[in-house]
Amino acid sequence: MEEYKQLSIKEFTRAARIYDSDHAGIYEMCKHDYPPILAELEKETFHDVLDCGCGTGPMIQLLHEKYPNKRYVGLDLTPEMIQVAQEKQLTNTELLVGDSENLPFAEGSFDAVICSNSFHHYPNPQDFFNSVLKKGGRLVLRDYTSSDFVVWLMNHLEMPLANMVGHGDVKIHKASEFISMAPVSYTHLTLPT
Repeated sequence: MEEYKQLSIKEFTRAARIYDSDHAGIYEMCKHDYPPILAELEKETFHDVLDCGCGTGPMIQLLHEKYPNKRYVGLDLTPEMIQVAQEKQLTNTELLVGDSENLPFAEGSFDAVICSNSFHHYPNPQDFFNSVLKKGGRLVLRDYTSSDFVVWLMNHLEMPLANMVGHGDVKIHKASEFISMAPVSYTHLTLPT
């Protein structure tokens, strides 16, 4: 399982400097998730937000522009991604190199946790669901999913090919798998559709 994490670090070290540009290649599609995540967060009051797999911090930057007085924490496995994010010098923001499957925060630290297009890189995805959310907090998780057949094709054809060319993709999950992994205590859970 560690090999997938090392592939992800290698992949995103190369991608870090172009990730925010208009020439980000395959990573361009991630930008489409930011407005729906923002809309979902705005449905309820929030103050402390954790972005798991934050990359160069584009989602935090979007939130920060609209809500500069909130507290943001970004966590990413790739040091180069965090370095680029830190160069944005966002106030009230802490950016850390870390593993989303082993969150280094106390229970109940955040009103909201967001995870955009990084969940399919987690070799032990169940470990992502821990109790860093405050009671009544919100998890907004956006990642790729599709019909059972398309998910099967992606996992048996696309993922192995992606690994062969150096990507750290692990598994695409069905919507039902996301639901079964999330603890019952996650009453405010927004998942991929």
